[in-house]
Amino acid sequence: MARFPHREAFFGDLHVHTSWSTDAFFYGNRVGPRDAWRFAQGEAVRLPTGIVAQLAVPLDFAAITDHAEGFDRIGMCTDPDHPKYGSRTCEDMRNPQVDIDEFFARALTRFVQWPRPRSAELCADLDACVAAARPTWRRTQAAADEFDRPGRFTALIGYEFTGLLPGGGMLHRNVLFRGAHVTQDAISANDVVNQADFFRQLDAACRPPCEVLTIPHNTNFSWGLMFADTDRDGSEYTEADLERRLRLDRLVEVTQRKGSSECQLGVGAADEDCNLGILFPPCAAEGQTGCAHETSFVRDALLDGIDRKSRGRINPFKLGMIGSTDTHQSDPGNTDARRHSRFAHAMETPESARELLAGAHPLAGPWRRFSEGGLAGVWAEANTRTDIFDALRRREAFATSGSRLRIRFFGGDLPADMGAREDALEIAYARGVAMGGDLEGGDPPTFWVRASQDPDAATLDRIQAVKGWVEAGEHRHRVWDVACAGGREPGEDGRCAPTPASVDTATCERRDDAGAAELDATFTDPAFQPDQHAFYYVRVMENPSCRWTTWFANGAGVPPPDDVPLTVRNRGWSSAIWREP
Repeated sequence: MARFPHREAFFGDLHVHTSWSTDAFFYGNRVGPRDAWRFAQGEAVRLPTGIVAQLAVPLDFAAITDHAEGFDRIGMCTDPDHPKYGSRTCEDMRNPQVDIDEFFARALTRFVQWPRPRSAELCADLDACVAAARPTWRRTQAAADEFDRPGRFTALIGYEFTGLLPGGGMLHRNVLFRGAHVTQDAISANDVVNQADFFRQLDAACRPPCEVLTIPHNTNFSWGLMFADTDRDGSEYTEADLERRLRLDRLVEVTQRKGSSECQLGVGAADEDCNLGILFPPCAAEGQTGCAHETSFVRDALLDGIDRKSRGRINPFKLGMIGSTDTHQSDPGNTDARRHSRFAHAMETPESARELLAGAHPLAGPWRRFSEGGLAGVWAEANTRTDIFDALRRREAFATSGSRLRIRFFGGDLPADMGAREDALEIAYARGVAMGGDLEGGDPPTFWVRASQDPDAATLDRIQAVKGWVEAGEHRHRVWDVACAGGREPGEDGRCAPTPASVDTATCERRDDAGAAELDATFTDPAFQPDQHAFYYVRVMENPSCRWTTWFANGAGVPPPDDVPLTVRNRGWSSAIWREP
């Protein structure tokens, strides 16, 4: 098995739903985990849309993260030998007689309760429901074990914790295990009263040799509660709660098909490049739902975390960054805008295409505002469960909005000519820290970043450095360009001129000759203060390309929708490097 002493980039999808998620099953998905694992490894699979699809390049790793809240119902209602298979509840699940609007209205009224109420028809008591969920959880583990191929493909065992809020809000996390040692039960919103209770129960249940991490996602949907000072029920977090959260919440899913959560213009710490995959307007007041709160976004959470640390408290928001898809179509890693098979069935006629491009989704607004999804990248010594998990846990991970661009980011006592040195990686690991790490000491650190283009995607436009710090009790942030393609240099404002690259949206042909296949930069912080708590991460911007809705409309021969952009600036994010006095 190949091992890489200076670590290799591996790409994966850690947020994947199959027919074993009750919402996906309700939508008509009958493609289970085994076919999803086959798809991730590059095989052609017939998806729920009826389209046979295949990844252009297989993934290196994945996790199937079906909703644990429905494991009992999936176990009862899809097994013909189960005594409850013929119940009215199971019949309704297999052959729903309600429309989607009615289904979600009913579900969002019932499922916002924590613990989530269980079906009285299916389970006479709590113990019966827990017992009914265990076979689905064991089958989930067995499927991952079957497709795990050390050195070639990593199949991590996991599930999704799906805590709902009024108005379609979400306090969701994916739960991933290091190996085959896992908790007896998949602890879900059926079992807990709030987020702190979830961490308490998971921490108690996962005892060595079990090892686990959790990844919050769609913080943009959390109505400000994911990174708030208080829990969903208004209760205060104890120091023990925050310590568990720091140990378990190692990463955040910063982008996926339901939008990006780095930052948003008009909400907290933002810049002009923040609005990728934005679904909600800024909130007008505290406590509102269906809008964007400052405490829903990752950059603000990172700032709040170092603020807490500067005041001697635990920083529970020391989060690395990944992306994933949140597909409910059993197609992990399917992020190519040209092959957006999730909606391919709607291209059968111009009328069906127009209906989709103009239609609305009952939970999250129009489908057309959704993105293709993101991917998770890690730098690991080998493609095994332990190596991939350990890379995730130490936060040597990066996110992309769908392409396979690569990002390396280091900080420390590094020479200024890092990009020209053959031994750069050896020096970087010996004299610095990789993304996800901590810097100490009074000397100004030197940072080194290298980004490489996905050969099948747009060229690179620029690399931006993002700094956050606390000054006199105030949250501060700054974004500046450290490398730009085509010989452009940053001006006095720290920014390069706009990219000259463009797209012919009628054909989606890119004119990005001015872009770069690789960008490299060594830089320092011009405003470094030795007594400052700060973090640094980099954002890599691709040149414009057609958005999936434009590809879709062109292929169907219909006009593209006029309420979403024709093009998109895809990008990648490194995990941060933290610096403490």
